[in-house]
Amino acid sequence: MRSCIAIIAPLLVLVGCGTELDIGDGDALPPVDADGVGWDADADELGADADADGDGDGDADADADEPPLVSCDFGYGELFPTAWLPPGDDELPDQAPWPEPDDEQLEPDMIAHAEPAPPFLFEMAAKDPDDPDLVMPGYSDTMPLFPRGRAWDTETRCYETPLGAVLLTEDEAYELYRDVAEMTTGVAMDTSQGVRTVIGLRGAYPGTFQWHGNSPNLFNDTLVLLWIDDAGVRHVREFPVNTDVGAVNFGVNASSSLRPNRRYFYINGWHNDYNALHIDESNYRVRDDTNHNGHWDSDRNGWLEPRTANDYDRNGGGHNIHMGSVDGPLGAARVDVWSAGCQVLPGMANWTEFIYRAWTGLGDRLNYFLIDVRDIEPEVWEPCPARDGSHRCPFRIESFPYSDSQDTAGWSVDDFDVYNCSTANESGPEFVYLMTIDRSGTLSVSVEAPDGVDPDVHLLDGDDPNACLERGHITFDYSITPGRYLVIVDTYVEDGIELSGPYTLHVDLN
Repeated sequence: MRSCIAIIAPLLVLVGCGTELDIGDGDALPPVDADGVGWDADADELGADADADGDGDGDADADADEPPLVSCDFGYGELFPTAWLPPGDDELPDQAPWPEPDDEQLEPDMIAHAEPAPPFLFEMAAKDPDDPDLVMPGYSDTMPLFPRGRAWDTETRCYETPLGAVLLTEDEAYELYRDVAEMTTGVAMDTSQGVRTVIGLRGAYPGTFQWHGNSPNLFNDTLVLLWIDDAGVRHVREFPVNTDVGAVNFGVNASSSLRPNRRYFYINGWHNDYNALHIDESNYRVRDDTNHNGHWDSDRNGWLEPRTANDYDRNGGGHNIHMGSVDGPLGAARVDVWSAGCQVLPGMANWTEFIYRAWTGLGDRLNYFLIDVRDIEPEVWEPCPARDGSHRCPFRIESFPYSDSQDTAGWSVDDFDVYNCSTANESGPEFVYLMTIDRSGTLSVSVEAPDGVDPDVHLLDGDDPNACLERGHITFDYSITPGRYLVIVDTYVEDGIELSGPYTLHVDLN
């Protein structure tokens, strides 16, 4: 069976300082059926148009009785390691004394831009001849252009979803990514003609939506570029990227990862003297990579606790979208010094294709949606039959102030018994509430209950008991930033007795 990953010659060869390069339009697309707008996640639609060998080339040579596709046969397992173990003590980078995190920090610590400067700069002709040429970095490497970063040359592409593998048209893929971004973050995507949107999927290979473990220091995440051109045609390009940090000691407070499940503001700007996507906000919440091992030790990822200091949240800045000059093959390339938290595409070929399509003019704004694939809104794949307060179909907090009354007595949902933010026994029934926030503020959560009933309130940034950010017996306040959060009212158990019963929850954001 043919793999969907092919080795393609690099897009360009740098020939010297001042070279002007025009890579052309390359956006011609095959005609799309008028009924092909909007992707269909119904299980009986999956793989209906697959070809006989499942190679994802869109050929209509499958028999109607062929079973749905199980896999797109991407071959990522051959490219990337399937497991990762923490380094031994003798392999850890040199440690420096770390300050205690300052919750009242007012000024953000900027991440390091420590990669080597381009040996020279050159100009590439802009798409519009009336616009200034793009300033490009004069790096050179052997990383080939990732096939899914090219313009579509088949009617469909293969995608691996939680419901199985499916062949989607470019229109359908656009709608799927739009659903992932909007339904997960609660922020509407700007679909104006000509406006670009970038979506990062942390922990998933291109064309997939399943968590792969997110081994550190690899270009194993996905960056998607979406836009609608002046003719109303939708475009989707997919690239490998890293959305974390390189496993390098960048110095105190100099490396951190963006928190996922929110929208970030970017502009067409500069990085290291060349045109790139520049973050257009500051003082946003990040997680510091305190021990420089390239991942979040306190995240719900199953990795071992660090041997020195815990990673912690703080304010940050400087997380641009730029390139890293690394040689192929893709699975052997390491992030290392190319990212202290920036979103970095591997290789000149991928960068040239990406920035040429993403660039609309110096200073133009665009949105970047960063999503943890574990937190993709489940309704992207299957609608909730009813909002019942379960983990699958939580109650939605749509506006503030918010109040809700329920009764945990006799309620059957009891998935979480203990949280990483407390040792309390919460093995009684729980109700789950979901909220998406696009602004910072103070979140106030409280619960009322009669004597003999003991519901506790928890704030989580993922549907996992190890994703707890704050807990309160009766109430808590939390300095919150944009993102996707769960509030869970869980029943305390004392001496083996569930203290369940009626309660009223209050949530406000100021």
